[in-house]
Order: sequence, then structure tokens, then C-alpha cells
Amino acid sequence: MTHRNTCPATVLRIGLSVACLAAAVVYTPSARADHQTSVVKIERLTHNVKRIRFKTATDDFAFKAGQFILLKLPKAYLKKFNKQHGTGHKNIARPYSFASAPSEAPYFDIIVKHYPAPPDKDVPPGLASSFIHEHLSPGDDVTFSDPMGSLYMPNDSDDPIILVAGGVGASPLIGLLKHWFDEGLDKDREIYFFFGVRSKRDFFLLGDLADWANRRKNFKYILALDHPEPADHWTGETGYINAVLDRHFPGPLRADAYMAGAPIMIRETAKVLRAKQVPEQRIHHDPIKVE
Repeated sequence: MTHRNTCPATVLRIGLSVACLAAAVVYTPSARADHQTSVVKIERLTHNVKRIRFKTATDDFAFKAGQFILLKLPKAYLKKFNKQHGTGHKNIARPYSFASAPSEAPYFDIIVKHYPAPPDKDVPPGLASSFIHEHLSPGDDVTFSDPMGSLYMPNDSDDPIILVAGGVGASPLIGLLKHWFDEGLDKDREIYFFFGVRSKRDFFLLGDLADWANRRKNFKYILALDHPEPADHWTGETGYINAVLDRHFPGPLRADAYMAGAPIMIRETAKVLRAKQVPEQRIHHDPIKVE
């Protein structure tokens, strides 16, 4: 997933996604963090996003769809980071959502965006994202916590499922999709995946989305750019993803909705869903204040 910006009590209530990535806050783990895992593969998905595949040390590791883990940063790395940037980080773990299905255990994936130091501000780069992007290699071992959270709220409805992702917020929703396809949920319910990014180079896993859409008649994905560049030669949807969702379903909507991305995207998308008479209990997202 990505790291989340929230407090432990709230994190335990709802499985967080990769939203809130912009704020690199210290996250002190409250869960057990003694599971060992090795890096199996690292893939560059975009210019600043990587997918990391891990394998746990034991074969009995299990997690539920929509959960996340806290990845503990090595003390040696923290010591070097503190010395280089004048910080004082200790015992840091950051939350990342599973971007894979529970059926893939003891393997699992996370998708991480890199946050380098802003060129115009005197602040350090993202603590955890820099470790993952610049220091982690296949074969390395890391420590992580028990799986936590419960983003996925199953029910017996046959109404459509609406997924809305902003940027790397797609990570936990990809994990949910894989699980639902494993379970055959798409045979009985329509699933719509709205994926919004800034420019064309920020999209990732488009091949997977196209393959799923070709093989699964009830799965559809809608892509949108909010700031397309001339070089993108973009002819698809434009604007913020909440506005794209609004246009796609012009009237009242009966559905379950899952959102992950920046807090403002989640707030604005929640407004759209409420205006379409989607009940609050059927709108699932990061535990942020939604006005």
C-alpha cells in the first residue's frame, strides 16, 4: 500500500489504503511486528511507483482482502537517514495495503510511490518510500506486523460495486479486485473501477485492467486524466475522478462503493455518492473526515 496518515485506533477500525501518501508522518506500530519476509521481486510500474513482491518465512501466513501490514524500517537505515537529514526517527513502521489476493499467500505485493525531497523546500524525502525505492533489493529481509484492518465489507447484495482510485490509491483496490475474481463475485455483480491520475505516465497495471475487462463481462474500468499534457494525446475522460463518476452515473445509484486516494478526492467522491442516494454504510474509504 503505501503509508497511511492516521492514528492506530482509527487504523484498526477500517483498513486503510494508499491514500494520505502526501504526508510522511511517523507511525509507531501498535501491532506485533515480528514476521519475517524476503523480497522476491521488484517491478517499476511507472517513473515513481514500484510493486514489491514478498514471501513470508513461514507458509502459514494469511491475510484477508482489504487488510494491510506495518513494515518496519531497519535501524541501520534510520541511523543513516537521521545523520544525513538531521532527523531523529526511532522504531518506525509504516502501513502498506496488500495489492494481492489472500490466495497468493505466503506471497504478497505492495505498491509504493516514491516521495523525493521537494526541490523548493528544506524538508527530507519520504522516509519509508526512499527506503523501498532506493535501498530495498531482491533477497533482502524485512520485518512486518500482523495483518490489520477491514476495508472490505462483504454483503449479500447483487448491486454493482464502484471502486474509485486516485493515483497509487489503486493499490488496495487491485488487491480487492483480485480477491473478488478469485471468489467469482463478478459473475453476479457488476464491478466498475474508476482510475484517475494526473498525466498518462502515472497510470499503472493497465495491461491487467484490460485483460480483466476482456475476460470478465461484468468488469469495466474507466480511466481519467485531471491534468493531461499535450504529449499524452489523450482522448479519454478528463477532470477529477469524482466528476467523471458523477457523469458516468447521472441519476440515483444503488451500489457499494470503495475509495482510496488523496483525502480531498475521497471527500469529494463521497459527496457525489451521497447526492446519488448511496447510504453512508455502503461507502467505504480511509478513516478521514468526510464533510
